Parts: sequence; structure tokens; C-alpha cells
Amino acid sequence: MYQDFHDIDAIEVQDTEQYTVHYTVDDLTALLKVKRRQVFNLVKTVKQAYFWEPETVFNPSLGKYSERCLVELRRVQTCKTSSEYIALVASENQKPQQANKTSTSALVPTRHTEALENKLANIQKNTTALNVSVQDRIAAIKERIATEANRTKSNQTVLDDLEAQQAITRGIEKGLKIFELEQQAAAATVEQLTLEKLQQQ
Repeated sequence: MYQDFHDIDAIEVQDTEQYTVHYTVDDLTALLKVKRRQVFNLVKTVKQAYFWEPETVFNPSLGKYSERCLVELRRVQTCKTSSEYIALVASENQKPQQANKTSTSALVPTRHTEALENKLANIQKNTTALNVSVQDRIAAIKERIATEANRTKSNQTVLDDLEAQQAITRGIEKGLKIFELEQQAAAATVEQLTLEKLQQQ
């Protein structure tokens, strides 16, 4: 019986000593054949999947990563997506999946760069100028309607023209809003893609 306990202790010691080798980011870059930035993203996925584990299990000290971390990083690479890996870990360990705190809305990407902010500001200025131009045109149209009303003395004609011009005005205003939203969404999307491309380099 004593021998059985001794064997169990030996197995436990062996398990704790299984992951004693530490790797640097450069080591992982070479072993996994990816860029440094991708290493950080993979490590982030592993830590998110094992959210109940202490961070030191995978990252025992600054700039050092455990052998267990390397094992899990290779598992991440075998999965099609990080979500697939996280679901797999949760299933294996009978744990709920933790929500990704860093996820952002696909409809409203976060903007960070000054250059892209300036482009968006220019679009907004151009849209404002277009609004002013349209207002001038609407004012001219209304003035022409008033002149026609005085000339024809036909209330019905004036009412018909006013209704038509109001419809045109509503259409122009709606078109301007759609244009502004389209330009903002396009600028934000381009920025998000640019940021993702920079992160992958």
C-alpha cells in the first residue's frame, strides 16, 4: 500500500515537471513559424480559453512562456478559428466559454489613427457644405414657386407645386443622410482593415 502511494507521488511530481522549459517570443516565432504579432495573438487566445487558470501557467514571467503554453499554441494552430479552439477547450474541461471582452461591433469599428480621423472630418465638412448647397437650391425653388403662385393666382397649382417640392426636399435630405452614413461607414471600415493589416505585420 505504501508503494502505491509512493507511485502516485512520483506521477504527480512527473506531471508538475513536465512543463519546465521556458521559451521567449523569438523561440515561439521560430517553433510555430509565425510572426511575433501572431504569437501574441495566439497566446491571448490560449489565456482566454483557459480563463480559470492563473496567467503564470502559460506566462510564468515577463517575456517567458511555458512548455504547456507551446503545446496549447500548437493546438490553436490546428483549429480553423480561435473560436473553435476556445469551444474545444471549454468542452474538454466542462467549462463555460468566457465572452471575448475585446470584441468590437462590426458595424462601428473603433478608429485610432489620426490620418483616418482627418479623412472622416473632411468627409463631414464636405457633407455640411453639400447640405448648405441643397438648402440654397431649396430656397430658390420655393421662391420660384411663390413667383408662379403670384402669376397664376391658382391656389391649387401652388399647393401641388409645394407638395412636389416638399417631396423633393424630403428626398434630398434623406439622400444626404444616407450619403453621410455611407461615407462614415466606408471610412471606418477602411480604417479597421488598415489597423488589422498593421497588426499582422
